[in-house]
This record gives sequence, structure tokens and C-alpha cells, in this order.
Amino acid sequence: MAESGGAEFAAERPSSMADKNSTLKCTFSAPGHSTTLLQGLASLRAQAQLLDVILTINNEVFQVHKVVLAACSDYFRAMFTGGMREASQDVIELKGVSAKGLKHIIDFAYSAEVTLDLDCIQDVLGAAVFLQMVPVVELCEEFLKSAMSVETCLNIGQMATTFSLASLKESVDAFTFRHFLQISEEEDFLHLPLERLVFFLQSNKLKSCSEIDLFRAAVRWLQYDPTRRANASQVLCHIRFPLMKSSELVDSVQTLDIMVEDVLCRQYLLEAFNYQILPFRQHEMQSPRTTIRSDVLSLITFGGTPYTDNDRTVSCKVYYLPDASVRQFKELTEMEVGSSHSCVAVLDNFVYIVGGQHLQYRSGEGAVDICYRYDPHLNQWLRIQAMQESRIQFQLNVLHGMVYATGGRNRSGSLASVEKYCPKNNEWTYVCSLKRRTWGHAGATVGDKLYISGGYGISVEDKKALHCYDPAVDQWEFKTPMNEPRVLHAMVSANNRIYALGGRMDHVDRCFDVLAVEYYVPETDQWTTVSPMRAAVVLVSHTTSDDWRTYAMTVVGISS
Repeated sequence: MAESGGAEFAAERPSSMADKNSTLKCTFSAPGHSTTLLQGLASLRAQAQLLDVILTINNEVFQVHKVVLAACSDYFRAMFTGGMREASQDVIELKGVSAKGLKHIIDFAYSAEVTLDLDCIQDVLGAAVFLQMVPVVELCEEFLKSAMSVETCLNIGQMATTFSLASLKESVDAFTFRHFLQISEEEDFLHLPLERLVFFLQSNKLKSCSEIDLFRAAVRWLQYDPTRRANASQVLCHIRFPLMKSSELVDSVQTLDIMVEDVLCRQYLLEAFNYQILPFRQHEMQSPRTTIRSDVLSLITFGGTPYTDNDRTVSCKVYYLPDASVRQFKELTEMEVGSSHSCVAVLDNFVYIVGGQHLQYRSGEGAVDICYRYDPHLNQWLRIQAMQESRIQFQLNVLHGMVYATGGRNRSGSLASVEKYCPKNNEWTYVCSLKRRTWGHAGATVGDKLYISGGYGISVEDKKALHCYDPAVDQWEFKTPMNEPRVLHAMVSANNRIYALGGRMDHVDRCFDVLAVEYYVPETDQWTTVSPMRAAVVLVSHTTSDDWRTYAMTVVGISS
């Protein structure tokens, strides 16, 4: 009976947990295990247990575990697992690193921590690069970036170059550009390699430095070592002498022997004097030394008016937008006379502000012929020859080094006349007139031609018309008209196309905003409609302080 009962119990035993849920499977981790493992390895090292290799550098001895070093260093992994003779040696002499650097590397391998200061950083970084300890290299870079200062940046830059650390070098360069003049007063600056000095002096990123201060820094470097005198022209060719004040050239530059005795330096000085005494020929004298130190373009607005019946004043303020993402204009300078409805054009980074009116009128009776050239290099104004006719609501465009004023209106009515300005001669001369009187039109240049579109004429068709001017034959001809009639709109050229956008269409006693956008291809003489704008744009305008203001607006490089 007993045996029979035992057999029955075995047959009725419940199934195992695995049989009930064979798909249940979970992975667990112990977050502190890696720390415990490192602590255990560090304890074994401290107690000299299971150590299997000795590293020596200049009679200093380090006992370690091969597996620990191989796990965190590609250099040691290759040494101990790649069939090298060191794999079987109990004592290995290391070369190419310092004992101080190796100690920090070994301590990091057993603790994941490294203590850095300016005294040991070069040894640690050198050892980390040599032994291919990437995490330590990254920590060294992080430390050096945090330690960047006027006093340290040049030494840090030398380390970045020595160890080919591109990210660190970029940080050093950016810091040096921001603080160049202070750094140039440091002793380390005098030991800067020639190619590094040239790298900084030729850059447009030295935006906060005057040219005379850069010149003094360069001269200080040259005078530190008499053998550098032979490199004077190689260094000073990057100083933008034409952008200095005349007094600086006379009092501080030409008085130095090197500027007179070195043939090329003498030419740089002569170039600067010629540039300043012949302002109307500056377009012909453009060179790397006449270029503004700016690596971005700035949006500039000139003058403007509230455009109301109760306020006929015009502004003389000039504002610029240093950062488009901030959308905050800052005052740059003032015009000699306030103006609205002027036209602007840029030639060789000089801004021409032409025509407009000095007192606001709804019609063209306030039109003037006055013209100015603004020099953002020196933040100076030059009054140039007046136009042959007063104009407002016309177009100003640059083509082949000439500035063209087309159409517009004045107290006599709308205009068909066209005149061009020659900067060298400081002279406006008439060229072939438009085939129709027009104002409120738009203009752009592509290739060798000037194109004028839309505007107020005689009929609705004039508001769709496209005029093309060829300066080679001094003739205008009509091209395929736009799909949409437009006045007070804009045209812009890009990629050999001309885009027409914005404006409005007048119908009887009502005005309609034109949202349609279309582009013209000169090669095919065809217009193509693209996606419309989301909001209306009439004239060139900017809204500020709840006032609608019309501005002359352009984009140039300016000094910061």
C-alpha cells in the first residue's frame, strides 16, 4: 500500500513554474556594480594582489593589471593581445610619455577620475593621446576650455596644434579673436609662430579691433626679434592701412623706419594715402586691405517717415540689424539731412543714398536731387554730385560699376528719364529713356542687363510691363510682361532668375495687396508663378513702435 500511495503522489505533483509561463524572461542590472568593480580592482592594486606587469619610466615603477589597462587603452590592448613581445614580459619600459602623465592615466583606469591642473595638463594630455585613452583626452579638452583666459589661451592653442585637437583649436581661435588686443600685450604673444600671427591678422573676425591697434601689435611682434624684420611685409600686408584715420597714418605709421625702408611696406602706405585723398576713385582701388573686418552682412535702414497727414517730418537716423535672430535694430549713425522715399544701392560695399524728399509730401513735389555715399568702412558720409533731375519713388540699381536711376516722379510729374552715375568721374549723365513714364516700379540686374517691371504708367498693362536695358547699345526693349499687375513691389535676382513679389494693385477707388510671387528667366523670356507670400508687402518697409514707416533699406558689411 505504501509503495502504491507513493506512486500516486508522484503522478499528481503540480507542474513547475517554467511550465506555466515559459515566455517570462527578464534582465536585471545592478547600477552600482561598475563602481564596485572599479573599487575592487583599485583595492587589489593597492594591496599588490594579482598584479601581472610592471611599467617603468625613468626609474619610476608602476605595478598594474594588464587586463585593466587593455580594457581602457587601445595602445595597451594592442601591446598585450596583438602578439608583441611585450605581451610576455613582466617588466616593460615605456617611452614617449612622462611618469607624471602615466600616473594620472593609471589612476583614471582604476577610478574613472582624473585630477587636472595647469601644471600637469600637458603631461596628462600627452600621455592620453599617446596611449589612446580617448575619455581622458576629452576630459583634458574640457578642462582646457574652462581654463581659457587671456594669459593661457596661446599656450592652450599650442597644445591643440601639437596634439591635433580640432575642437579645442576652434575654441582657442574664437577666444583669441574676441580678446586679441589684450592677448597681444602678453609675453606669450611675442613667441607666437609667424603663421599663427598671419592667420589672425588676415581674418575678418577681428571685428572689435581698430587697424592702428592691430598695426601696433604686429610691430611689437616684429621688433621682439631683429631677424623678423625680413618678414615685415608678410605680416603687415594684412593690416588694412586705407581704413585708418589720416592722422594715424601720418603720426603713427609713416614715422616707423620699417614702413619707409621696406619696399612693400612703403607701397602699403602709399596705397593708403592714395585711397584717402581720392575718395571718388576708391572703387578702383579695392584690395584685401580696403575690405571691412566683418564676416556677416548687416541690414541697414536709412531715414523714413511716419507717412501720416499729421506728421510730415522725416528721420535722419540710420539703424542696422546686427543679429537677424534677435530682430532688434540698433542706431548706427545719422544722415546729414533727414530723408524719406530715397533709393539705395550698394557698389563695392559703399552705400549710395539718392533722391527722395526732405519733407513729406503725398505727391512728388518734395522730390530732391541730392545724393550721398555712405562708407561703412570708416562710418563716413560723402556728398556726391546731384542727379540731373529730382526723383522720388524711382529705382536705383548697379550695373557694370555704374549706378542707374530710372523713372520716378517729381513736381513736374512722372518721369521716363534714366541717368547713370560714374563713381570715378563723380558725374551723372543721361542715357536712353524708358519707353513709358513710370514710378513706383521695381528693378533688378541679371548678367549684363537691367530690368524694370510694373509701376504706375498710363494703363493697367504698364503695371505688368517688363523693360530691359542693354548698356552695350544704350537701348530699352519690352520683354514678356508679368502675370500680375504690380506697383510699389520689389524685384530681386537670384540664380539667374528675377523674382517679383509683393506690391499692390489699384482698381478704381480700392487697393488690393498682391500676394502672388513669380520669377522671370531671361534666357527663355518667361514668367513662372510660385507659392504666394503669406503676408502683404508694399514698398520696402519696417514696422516699429506701432508706426508704419517707409525706409530706404539695404544690406552691406559694417564694422562692429
